[in-house]
Amino acid sequence: MTSEINIALVDDHQMFLDGLGEVIRVLDPNYRCTPFGTPAEAINALESGDKFDLFITDLVMGEMNGIAFVMALKARSPSTPALVVSGIDTAPPIDKIMQARANGFVPKSASSAVLKEAIEAALKDDIYVPDNIWRQVEAHPVPQRSDPAGAPVSPEDNLGARQMEVVTLMAEGCTNREIGQILNISENTVKSHVSGIFRHMGVTRRTACVSKARALGLVS
Repeated sequence: MTSEINIALVDDHQMFLDGLGEVIRVLDPNYRCTPFGTPAEAINALESGDKFDLFITDLVMGEMNGIAFVMALKARSPSTPALVVSGIDTAPPIDKIMQARANGFVPKSASSAVLKEAIEAALKDDIYVPDNIWRQVEAHPVPQRSDPAGAPVSPEDNLGARQMEVVTLMAEGCTNREIGQILNISENTVKSHVSGIFRHMGVTRRTACVSKARALGLVS
């Protein structure tokens, strides 16, 4: 028997919170949802010892926004995945969401199939952002960030373990489909990783990404 997967939902709009819980329960009978009306309630539950397999948080909330909540979550439970959802589907702050170490973004206008794919990716500690959202932002590379002392942070420090696997396979000439088959993830999840790698590298083409990764010594 498959064990239950505990998903914490954080949103300060009760109607959406209830609706999201119903949608998720329909996606998979093993999903068990626990709603929290404020980020503080979710943090208190976590600090009290409650265990969750995934957090799904709204981006815009009165008490604390979703990005700040993900940062607070990761400070307390670094390995717990998190997804951010929002009614903002035109140029959402993907950079800040990813820098907070969220596992992805899902617009509230997305279909239940997209939500299911995002949840499945996050539970594997993968990244998921719908293609149409990446297309809105991929033309604007992320400036290289710095550490608190002002020293540049290398793309290798920005890339997660899965992204390093993806860029290595890209350098070997694998297509997105082949990468998905090798890593046992969906092609859409691979696309999300590739787009994220492009933004970290400050490039817009696959060949430029591989060339820069080789120049930086990330791949051979």
